[in-house]
Amino acid sequence: MRSVSEPRPQEAVVDILAAMLRDASRSIGRREALSVIGLGALAVVRSAAAAEPALHFGGLDHVEFTVSDPAKSIAFYARIFGNAVLKNNKTTRRYLQLGPCYIAMERGQEIHVDHFCSGIEGFDISGLHGYLERLGIAYRDYPSGRDLYVTDPDGTRLQLGGYRSWNSLLNGTASPESLPAAGEPIFRPAGFDHILVNVTDVATSVAFYEKIFGPVVRRNNNRTWFQAGKTQVGLLETPAGQRAGVNHYCVSAAPFDYADATRKLEQAGASLVEPEVRGAPEFRDSDGYLIQVMGPRGR
Repeated sequence: MRSVSEPRPQEAVVDILAAMLRDASRSIGRREALSVIGLGALAVVRSAAAAEPALHFGGLDHVEFTVSDPAKSIAFYARIFGNAVLKNNKTTRRYLQLGPCYIAMERGQEIHVDHFCSGIEGFDISGLHGYLERLGIAYRDYPSGRDLYVTDPDGTRLQLGGYRSWNSLLNGTASPESLPAAGEPIFRPAGFDHILVNVTDVATSVAFYEKIFGPVVRRNNNRTWFQAGKTQVGLLETPAGQRAGVNHYCVSAAPFDYADATRKLEQAGASLVEPEVRGAPEFRDSDGYLIQVMGPRGR
């Protein structure tokens, strides 16, 4: 985010317009100069708004969702991604590490993704307050006061906090949990590759997400993508029979053999889904969540 000493875009606009007026007045007179300024002012304002510095994201930090049986779910995910697991010291919530990131799961009567968190490098909540207020985005602090969340036009919660927050969980929030040995995990996770969000109106949601993540980086396969550090956030018009919210998340993993991985996924109890991307397995867990796994790729 912008440091306190840096000029705001509004101030830069005033300076630019004043300079244009001085220069134009010398050659064509003040009235004509004002006309020229009027024609160019909108473009200058838009340019200044676009120059508003984006938040410096490290990547997707975590995804939190509810499950019917946390102990069963954590055993399932540990078999797939490894048993670096923490348990919340006060609740049944479990956390499973995915490289620098993690997934969190808590018992719930309604099975849904509670939120996803995009981590900000050098996170400063007071600076973030001002940033969001300038953009006209409503936010709410979490009770801890360490991070906050915003909601998109469909009510999907996006948490904004620090990046690589896994270690902070050990500062009184959670403790390591020992799980029975289950052999080598199927994948060696390196973090999140992307998350895809179902939205009711793509144009409306794009206008919201670009305020946070900056301009759209690509559009393909009816998806609109934003870059958030090492992770991409995609928007998809909600498919028939589904609801707005997280469609799926994709884990980035070290190279793996597709045939061997899918065979082991079936043995672990995963329900395989026809993959959209060749060589990238997709599967559902016992609560119906869709997960994709993708090997290394360039951006």
